[in-house]
Amino acid sequence: MRKFTVSELSDFNGIKKPAYVGYQGKVYDVSSVFKNGEHAGIKAGKDLTIDFAKGPHTEDIFKNFPVVGVLTNEKNLCEKVFTGTSLQTDLLLRLALGIVFFAHGAQKLLGWFEGYGWSGTMGYLTQTVHLATPIAGLVILVEFFAGLALILGFLTRPAALGIALVTLGAAFTVHQPNGFFLDKGGIEYVFVLFLIALFLLVNGAGTISIDRLIRDRYQRR
Repeated sequence: MRKFTVSELSDFNGIKKPAYVGYQGKVYDVSSVFKNGEHAGIKAGKDLTIDFAKGPHTEDIFKNFPVVGVLTNEKNLCEKVFTGTSLQTDLLLRLALGIVFFAHGAQKLLGWFEGYGWSGTMGYLTQTVHLATPIAGLVILVEFFAGLALILGFLTRPAALGIALVTLGAAFTVHQPNGFFLDKGGIEYVFVLFLIALFLLVNGAGTISIDRLIRDRYQRR
């Protein structure tokens, strides 16, 4: 029998997919009663256990509806990586951070936008910042490819993790001795970028993303 997480259950809201509801660990198909995803003010795609605990309802109310699965709090690997929230603001933050890091990464990796390219940046990171050569190379690659991944909304959480680590490293190795404020070369700017990366790491790519397409396709199997 299929297992549903709360996030997966929310997709079965009776609009584009059948109307399912959860109750006491079971998932029921209530499409025959829930028209346009709603019945008596109750919306489909939800776990009704807590709501019904406040009233006179018992499990008998669902005895005429087929059980299509069980409700679980577990998240599969695909859901952990690709699931995001429905906030449209995620797209704006994702694009902002992605464009910034793609541009800086392109300067460092390809010499675009009047950048120093791979060799010039590697020289700066290893000789001035005193990073080990593998770490310096990884910083350049993370900035470029993670920035591109965020723009596309693909593997958003791993990309956000990489950027969070890069900004954290930059804060301590380059900016921290200069204090907080940006005009003195402090950590202010990278601190904001770090927080945006953390937001995307927690919330995922959002609805307008390749991650969402992958998750939806995986769930249809």
